[in-house]
Amino acid sequence: MSTPPPRLAQLRPRQVVSATRLMYAGLLLALVGVLVNAMSRDAITTSLEHANADRSPADRLTGDELQHAADLTYTAFIVLSAVAALVWLVMAVTNSRGQGWARIVATVLAVLNLLLTIGMATRGTTAGALAQAPTVLVGAAVVWLLWQPPSTTFFDRCAALRAARRTPRPTQAGL
Repeated sequence: MSTPPPRLAQLRPRQVVSATRLMYAGLLLALVGVLVNAMSRDAITTSLEHANADRSPADRLTGDELQHAADLTYTAFIVLSAVAALVWLVMAVTNSRGQGWARIVATVLAVLNLLLTIGMATRGTTAGALAQAPTVLVGAAVVWLLWQPPSTTFFDRCAALRAARRTPRPTQAGL
């Protein structure tokens, strides 16, 4: 009789546990973003009105066009914030389960978030970049933890366990 394979929780190093907890913190930050965006309808409309007033008279939007742009922007902000929350949740669950692809996706998303924040800071939306800074820091810490040697060993062992489960075993009847 062989010993059963180790349970995933027994393999998970503290770096992966910490990264998972940070991803749940990222989820909370994203949910706060959903709430902030939900309360920003008037600010979006005001911002678009000011931007519209700065345009030449021939290029200005009509009242209906301006309202449509505000509604579209508001909806996009809410949807994107909700998607960000969902992505944090999926990354937390899949990385805690040792899915190698999830570690790569989390890394790519953290880099994209950093680039987006740098773009915001250099394009005159410094307040947006400052609001995004905690998420960038959480993402950077998550990536650092996920690529530590004990984490790499965990992801490798999980991949080996999954491969072993897929490999058919010879049966006693076949002998």
